[in-house]
Amino acid sequence: MTYISTIKTGLLVFPILAILFTMPYALYQYHKYGSISKFRTLIIYSFILYMLIAYFMVILPLPSRESTIGNRWQDHLNLIPFRQIYLYWKDKELSLNAIGAYLKSFSFWQLLFNVLLTVPFGIYLRYYFKQSFKRTVLFSFLLSLFYELTQLTALYGIYPGPYRLADVEDLICNTLGGVCGYWVASVFSKILPKREEIDQRCREAGKQITGRRRVWAVLFDYLCCEAVYIVLQGLVNLFVSDSPKFFDYGRTHFWSIFCVFELFQVLLTNGFTIGHAICRMVLVSQDGSVASKGQLIRRYLILWMFTDLPLLLVSWLDGSQVRFIHDFILLILMFVPDMYLVLYFINEVFRKGAVPMPHDTLSKTVYMATEIPENE
Repeated sequence: MTYISTIKTGLLVFPILAILFTMPYALYQYHKYGSISKFRTLIIYSFILYMLIAYFMVILPLPSRESTIGNRWQDHLNLIPFRQIYLYWKDKELSLNAIGAYLKSFSFWQLLFNVLLTVPFGIYLRYYFKQSFKRTVLFSFLLSLFYELTQLTALYGIYPGPYRLADVEDLICNTLGGVCGYWVASVFSKILPKREEIDQRCREAGKQITGRRRVWAVLFDYLCCEAVYIVLQGLVNLFVSDSPKFFDYGRTHFWSIFCVFELFQVLLTNGFTIGHAICRMVLVSQDGSVASKGQLIRRYLILWMFTDLPLLLVSWLDGSQVRFIHDFILLILMFVPDMYLVLYFINEVFRKGAVPMPHDTLSKTVYMATEIPENE
């Protein structure tokens, strides 16, 4: 497998990894800064992509299991520094022609590649992660040690035997690459915004509640509600004989459960849910004062009326003997929850200035950013 094909493999796998990483990353950024910096996001995701491709460079191409049977780790370990250089030069005289031939040899390019492999790592450590020279050396060495142990242990026991050489020469070159990256990073520090500037801009932006921030809080609350629902389902299955029918009904009308789940939290905490607390925001009255219990109840009652009440009406009307209800009325009722949620998503995510939804306006409640400590 060539380096180009390895990079292509990394690019194909990266979107899957990025999707899994996005929610934890977004919640962490909102909790620490109150906003998400596009430039910071570019740095973090490029770092993940780099680490993924670098790892694939170390382990790919993967062999067949049969080809590694009987391979001993002792035969795939070199503890002699620069052994390849010695073997190349031991029978050769030093001359310009010999040096030129060496610079074209696989031995030289392998050494150079092992240095270049960790140069970006050193750049990231100094520029964004603000690591000292000693820490950069240490972390570069540990990263290289991880690579070598991965090779020596045959991907930690996945294969019967090792299929690549674990070389002390690689440890030296990879650590040297991290050091080179540390010095190269000084150029980036002069051109690009400093980490402190990025953090300060994020904290300033975090004083305003954006639609995306609200969406992430709701999504996390939704997942928490799902988790509670699954736990309750398991408990009820132990004691209720007709639990499947009960939970089929609950799954159909999950928004009722979600509204009760949210209302219980905000009443107990005066405006907070788990998602609100993580994203550093709280529900308050329009004048900034603590929202009353009546306002909070009204807010989630209205939300329920737009999300699950239409479905309850459909269930009742569809099973009733009322003949004058036309089919298109049932269809309209069925689409009301979906349309409300779609409008909510479009309003929160794609509009610069989010227009309050009916459950915001009629309950006279708004979100307010909570204070974010500077030392966090």
